[in-house]
Amino acid sequence: MEENSNFASFEIQLPVEAKNFLNTASGWALFLAIVGTIVILFSLLGSLGMLIASSTIDSAPGSLASMGIMSGATMGLLFLLFTITMFFPVLYLYKFYSSTQKAVKSDDINGMTKSFKDLKGYFLWSGILTILSIILYIVLIVITVSSASRLSGM
Repeated sequence: MEENSNFASFEIQLPVEAKNFLNTASGWALFLAIVGTIVILFSLLGSLGMLIASSTIDSAPGSLASMGIMSGATMGLLFLLFTITMFFPVLYLYKFYSSTQKAVKSDDINGMTKSFKDLKGYFLWSGILTILSIILYIVLIVITVSSASRLSGM
């Protein structure tokens, strides 16, 4: 004879106050997703403009390419790569908003699980991008210090 534990059919029941908190959080997620989309569009335009104008940028006196550090095309590609990676956290924020709104309105536990999965995806991408940003800052500091020491030695 099988015994069913009390936890076998356990489902989380969200109080009204928790649902209100989730509605507020998802509303802010929508706002941040809209702002993030606008920033991504401007970054995309900027990086494409940099790629198109890279030869003009490289020939300018005092440019990074004239110092032998980095060409305009390389910088444009890096900005484009950064813009593409910024798309994913924004997408997860929007998905969190959408799935949370549906789940709270219909009291759907599977929808709520999906919304928390989307929130996890947002934090995962944000954490990865934070680690990459820290690494990039360290690399840029090393490049700046080595370039400054090379210039002062002339």
